[in-house]
Amino acid sequence: MTWTTAYLAALADPAGTPPFMPQPRTFAPAETVRQRVRVLRGGTTLRLVLSNEFGRTPLVFDTVTIADAGLPVTCEGRTSWEVPPGGTATSDPVPLMFDAGHELTVDLTLGDNAEAGAYLHSAQRTGEVLGSGERFTSLYWITRVLTNAPANGPVIVAFGDSITRGDGTSADLDQRYPDHLQRRIGSAGTVLNAGIGGNRLLGPLFGPTLPDRFSRDVLGTREATHLLLLAGLNDVGLGATAAQITDALFALARRAEEHRIRPVIGTLTPTMGSVYETFRAAGTETTRVAVNEALRAQSDWPLIDFASEVSDPRDASRLAPALDSGDGVHPSDSGAAALAAAVDLDLFKGTGVAATR
Repeated sequence: MTWTTAYLAALADPAGTPPFMPQPRTFAPAETVRQRVRVLRGGTTLRLVLSNEFGRTPLVFDTVTIADAGLPVTCEGRTSWEVPPGGTATSDPVPLMFDAGHELTVDLTLGDNAEAGAYLHSAQRTGEVLGSGERFTSLYWITRVLTNAPANGPVIVAFGDSITRGDGTSADLDQRYPDHLQRRIGSAGTVLNAGIGGNRLLGPLFGPTLPDRFSRDVLGTREATHLLLLAGLNDVGLGATAAQITDALFALARRAEEHRIRPVIGTLTPTMGSVYETFRAAGTETTRVAVNEALRAQSDWPLIDFASEVSDPRDASRLAPALDSGDGVHPSDSGAAALAAAVDLDLFKGTGVAATR
């Protein structure tokens, strides 16, 4: 049976979480963690993929359950799971009829003390520890949901940092720009969100760098047909040159092409209204403008001018006030919708599933 990706979360190392981000939690034995993920493709059978990629000890679950359907999820025939340090575990097939857009509720009951192992600090989806009243908007362990349904039409991996991930948008309302793009495309294709807040092209901040995780998140989606690349602002803020950033973006685009994935590159959005001094430091706007000029000048790959779509008409170095989440960097729900509206859907017409890689 061929399995395709109905949900993707690009997870990172909890131990590398900067202090200004939500911090990961250590879970105690017998705690049940309830999390929700929205699948983008339906099917009649699913499989869960749980990650302990950055863990130092085995990750043990006494039980894993699709709570909204009351279905136990086994791994290698057992109700208990052990996910090895540095690895993932994929469930046995779970018979379940579900449609695109269905929100799965997954309960994971810990069998031992567990560090996060792999998580996404900002997932814009509320989870909870049952019985304690504790709620959080990070995502732990769930990295993919696979379906037995074929991937018809384009499969677009939105690859980037916090703007792709959706930081600044409303939790539980699916207001990230890939969500809005999915609604525009509808059943004609799939948009998978592979963003990580605090991610970089050129060095560490949070998560494996985009080049380092390209194989996992892009090539690991074997049915991917397009790469939608919006990244580089964190590198601008940390002093990279325009040439370094554009070289890294173009290298990712070439890498995608080598694997028969069509790259589409986005311009970098404004940050000079930022509440974070890093993004307003001397020279950052000059660098951002130079990156965007180089992206607009190249003719090898399609370009989405995200910057023009969300900039303030009176000052292109700032987000338009109506599209700003309030921190001067991350678009609001309306701003994320504007980013999605900037994408020319004709770029994806007439494309189907890429050859297996």
